[in-house]
Amino acid sequence: MSLLRRTLIHELKALLADRIVWVAAAALVFLTGYSVHVGARAVETHRSQVEAALEEEAERYELLRSAMENVHSGNASPSPFQDPTRPYVAGRGRGQRYAVLPTSPFQASAVGQSDLIPPVVAVILDGADPRSAREEIENPLHLLTGPLDLAFVVTFLLPLLALALSFDLISREREQGTLALVLSQPVSARSLTIAKILARWGLLLVMVVAAAGVSLLVLGGGVPPDRFLLWSGVVALYLGFWVALAAVVNVTGRDSARNAVALAFLWLVFVILIPAGVQLTAGLLHPVPSRAELVALEREEVRQVQEQAAAVLAQYYDDHPELLPAGSVDEVDFQTRAFAVNEEVRGRLAPVRARYGESLEAQREWIRTFRWLSPTILAYETLIELAGTGDRRVARFEAEVEAFHAEWIAFFEPLIFGDRRLVPEDLDRLPSWEFRGDGRSDLRAAFMPGMLGLLLFTGVVVGVAMRLLRDGGDRRWMP
Repeated sequence: MSLLRRTLIHELKALLADRIVWVAAAALVFLTGYSVHVGARAVETHRSQVEAALEEEAERYELLRSAMENVHSGNASPSPFQDPTRPYVAGRGRGQRYAVLPTSPFQASAVGQSDLIPPVVAVILDGADPRSAREEIENPLHLLTGPLDLAFVVTFLLPLLALALSFDLISREREQGTLALVLSQPVSARSLTIAKILARWGLLLVMVVAAAGVSLLVLGGGVPPDRFLLWSGVVALYLGFWVALAAVVNVTGRDSARNAVALAFLWLVFVILIPAGVQLTAGLLHPVPSRAELVALEREEVRQVQEQAAAVLAQYYDDHPELLPAGSVDEVDFQTRAFAVNEEVRGRLAPVRARYGESLEAQREWIRTFRWLSPTILAYETLIELAGTGDRRVARFEAEVEAFHAEWIAFFEPLIFGDRRLVPEDLDRLPSWEFRGDGRSDLRAAFMPGMLGLLLFTGVVVGVAMRLLRDGGDRRWMP
């Protein structure tokens, strides 16, 4: 048996004989189980909203088809505002489609953006905005701090457990007077430190991976092997960074109390200060326009366009004379005028909405640029992308909703301006929703930068520790 292996086994036995290790294990298992429970509840809420919306849509379309048949057969004469054969009525309410974001197979591991972006968006002629579609009231403090999900436990709390087991990696034996005796044996400072690092890293990694796997299997509805393997790789690298950082601090030869203070400060910098600073500067440098101002501007535009409704409608028919129904523009019904007004308002507000989207994207780009300053940003971003609740999938959903809304308007626009009526067969030709943003290429693009960044962080810290050990680690530890 090699000397490194014997030292590693000895360190594992010593760790397992320490009560603090079992306390840390119990805390880790409890926090992991509870965090997966939180994620599983969020997934169930998400899934129930999607299923309820799709069921309501299917039932509504059956009633809509029956109502159209009654109108065309002469068995019903609804008012113009309830007539299902009118394109404006169907496209604005009775025939609305739901754009739904399906749950991800690994979503229980991170709530991410799912508590901010609703999974169901009603697509109607007037608009389809995921960020204004949420109707239920959320606790602002809850939205600010985020839920205690598995990604939070890994990125914020797991480093504290790692540092609690590693802050006296070498200093405790030095203070007890046993380090000099150990180094008098045929074992080098480097081998001893590597064994201590591997013992703590391996023990914590096995505990968190096992606890997460069992919790996800029991509470989260299953464990997708590919994503769980990638998730374990992210956790392994992130945990390795913190244990190696503790080794760097220990190698400097300070006492345990100073090591604890130094590592607590480093945890504060990497986990709290840098992420908060990046988020704060993103908001300051790329402020998002106020939604209150957007609503006020929309109301003012509606008022102005309504005053010019006749001119707006006339201009449209000048541009599209083939759609002009029999009679003059003055004889066009109220619904066609209302649609023309809405389209004119939407066109005028398009630059404002575009600036809103550009500001959000600029904030995301700023965070992506400076995520290399902290392994916590890299780890958290990668974990929520693996869960399917990160910015990349949300942005894809928003883009597809916008494209679907444009397709919805393009279908109804010629029918409304041409004063045509819908027949039941038209329901089969309506645009249908399908989310296409769950390809493997999207997952790789979201996963690789974070994995490479964590590998770089961990490699640099391990390299620094080995360099310090090579430059006289044995002598520095001697009393």
